[in-house]
Parts: sequence; structure tokens; C-alpha cells
Amino acid sequence: MPSKSLVSCAIPTVGRPSVLSSSKSRFANAVPLSGVATNADFGFDPLRLGEVPENPERFKESELIHCRWAMLAVPGILLPEALGLGNWVKAQEWAAVPGGQATYLGNPVPWGTLPAILAIEFIYIAFVEHQRSMEKDPEKKKYPGGAFDPLGYSKDPKAFAEYKVKEIKNGRLALLAFVGFCVQQSAYPGTGPLENLATHLADPWHNNIGDVIIPKGIFPN
Repeated sequence: MPSKSLVSCAIPTVGRPSVLSSSKSRFANAVPLSGVATNADFGFDPLRLGEVPENPERFKESELIHCRWAMLAVPGILLPEALGLGNWVKAQEWAAVPGGQATYLGNPVPWGTLPAILAIEFIYIAFVEHQRSMEKDPEKKKYPGGAFDPLGYSKDPKAFAEYKVKEIKNGRLALLAFVGFCVQQSAYPGTGPLENLATHLADPWHNNIGDVIIPKGIFPN
């Protein structure tokens, strides 16, 4: 009887998959964001960002670039901490010290002052972004190939299509992971994600998100 009442109260979905469903089959009949199915595009667009014709291609390019940065950032945060070389928060403290010197794995970085590093990054990134903006083919903007594909992954079209999907999926996981690192750092300033994980595993009932969002004194220790 309860099941019948639930069915009668169900909200029908039109053209979009259920947000609560994790099954790809639920997305089989979904409308792609740009009208054409692309990598990992199953029509999930709760904010309707893809309804503006000019948006999808620009958003896909931006997402892919951010995914690649995140996939570089996440292991760059985890590996040094796992090797006992400090966490990612303390690694940047030198920049707040007047005349501070950047180091990498304990070694001074050439031209490692903050103004020099900012100038070098500005020049290199401006050059790369300029070169990318000059490319008119939207596909080549995202997947330039050539020197950026030294292992020749793009030579087999079928395999390359699979690699594209794997890249965007792993990139989205990396984006979520980095957001988690930022939230973790805000909750426990000065600590790294692995340190927080070890603290949580040592006492899961007391060292968790509830310790941050629930005011002290509500529950007994």
C-alpha cells in the first residue's frame, strides 16, 4: 500500500534524467546540452547553462582546462605530504615573508622571489593562452595533438574517444577533490588532507564534519 502512494505522488521527469540516479541507463534518452552528444555529456544540466547556444562549447573548453589543472594540483598536494615534505598550505608561506625564497623539495628555486615568479608565470601563461585563442578549430583548442600527444594516443580514433571520456571523468573527480581540500583547509587551517584523514581514522566518531558544523556542547563527549 505505501508503495502505491509513493507511485501516485511521483513527479514525472521530462527530457532530463533523475538527479538521484547513478545509472547511466537513466541518461540514455536525455537531451545532450548542445544538441549533439559529446564526451561524458548525458544531459545533466540542472542550471540549464547549455540552453544558450553560445555557452556549451565555451563551457566544455573551460571545464576541460580546469580539469587538467586540477589533475595536476591534486597529486601535487598529496604526494609531498605523503613523502613527509610538508603540506600544501605551509608550502606557500614563504610568499608572505618579505624577500622570501621559494624552495622545491628543500632546494632554492632560481629566480624564486615572489615578483620574479609572478612575472614568469604571467609571461608564460599569457603566451600559451594567446596561442590557444588563435586556434579557430574548437576541437584542436581542446586537443591540440602534435607535441602535446607524444605517445600518440590520438592516432586511433576509437581509443581516443574513450580517452576523452576518461579524461573528463577523472578531471571532474579531481575538481571535487580540490574543492574538498579547500573546505578541509578552511575547517582546519594549516593542516593537510592526509593529516586530516589520519586524524579522522584515529577517531571517526569525534573527528568528522560534525565536529566543525555542530556547535560545541550540544552533544556529550
